[in-house]
Amino acid sequence: MAEQDRVRIGGDAAVPSLAELVAPMSVRDFLAQHWNRGFRAWPGQAGRFAGLVGWDEINHVLATQRLEPPRLQLVRGGKTVGAERFVHATGDNRRLDAGAVTAQLAQGATMVLSFVDEMLPRIGALADRIGGDLGVRCNVNLYAGWRADHGFDLHWDHHDVFILQVAGRKHWRVLHPTRDHPARGEVVPPPADDAEPLFDAVLEEGAILYIPRGWWHVATPVEEPSLHLTLALTPPTGLDYLRWLAGKAAGDPAFRADWPVAQGGQATAAHWDDLGAALQALHAAHPPEAFLAEQEAARAARPVFTLPDFAAGGMARLGDASRLRLAGARALAVVRDAVSGESGVEAGGRFFACGDAAGAALGRLSSGRDTRFAALAEGLDEAVRRELEQLLIRLVAAGAVFADLKR
Repeated sequence: MAEQDRVRIGGDAAVPSLAELVAPMSVRDFLAQHWNRGFRAWPGQAGRFAGLVGWDEINHVLATQRLEPPRLQLVRGGKTVGAERFVHATGDNRRLDAGAVTAQLAQGATMVLSFVDEMLPRIGALADRIGGDLGVRCNVNLYAGWRADHGFDLHWDHHDVFILQVAGRKHWRVLHPTRDHPARGEVVPPPADDAEPLFDAVLEEGAILYIPRGWWHVATPVEEPSLHLTLALTPPTGLDYLRWLAGKAAGDPAFRADWPVAQGGQATAAHWDDLGAALQALHAAHPPEAFLAEQEAARAARPVFTLPDFAAGGMARLGDASRLRLAGARALAVVRDAVSGESGVEAGGRFFACGDAAGAALGRLSSGRDTRFAALAEGLDEAVRRELEQLLIRLVAAGAVFADLKR
């Protein structure tokens, strides 16, 4: 495999790509046959994911981070263990009680660490890699169990998931969905008591499951230490698009006008025709690529720190030698403001208006390497260069871009 197909975070630990996870199936076949539509299991190889996370790292996280529900949960037999049973509180000081946590685990509880991608760099790199390969938001939860009691009852998730069995084994049952693509918060009828599972087997170390949204499943430890990662994958849906389009519609008086119900059927029909024309125009003015770009831009980027670099810089005019780097692990992209229609970039929850040329130049910034201002501004005319410089100064002040303002 080519070096660019792997991401390395410290030592020899390698973060797999989507192609590696689905092999020997091709990514194209996986997307066509399974993504968002069908379950798939891959056999394992012991130690395959050992470089991603180990028990020593988990012990360190538990000992040094202030974790409690909902970030850390203990679940047994489908019920969540109350925090008062394993969190020690003295005034405002709340810390995990190591003895109580261990006792709960010994009695059959499963430990769930949510958003572990924000705690461990290699898991963060894994989330970014797989999310980037699929063009979706990805976060990672960690599950650890020891006995033979299941954590969560039979359930379905509102996102697609990859299950990576890191250590030990776990028994999984997977059943077909009872509603296609259920939305978050929906009440969905459970499978019949006599429903045959599609998958009913012990997942060996190094094995992988892919479970689409809405498919029922339950996992149970097998009386040995078991550790797996759940990659939660959340693409935008048609409902997301409709909500986004409704926000755009607020700028058009045709959609803000009252429906003329008091004027009778003829007026109502004419109003309906006007709304139909306005809706067609709205749809044409806001194509799918704009929706997807704004969805990506609105998502909080993973922070990237490079201290002590950049922290000592003062606000001054940028020079050709000034070094620039993104403060978040996602490129800046040009979007259109929902109200004004102006082009610009979104960063840190704020909108920064700019022309397309300056915005395109910003798109070349990276969180993984420094870029000199001269390289960023290469080929721009003087007016756009000045616009880019002022825009960068504002982004530095907002904390979206790091800058070493050497002249």
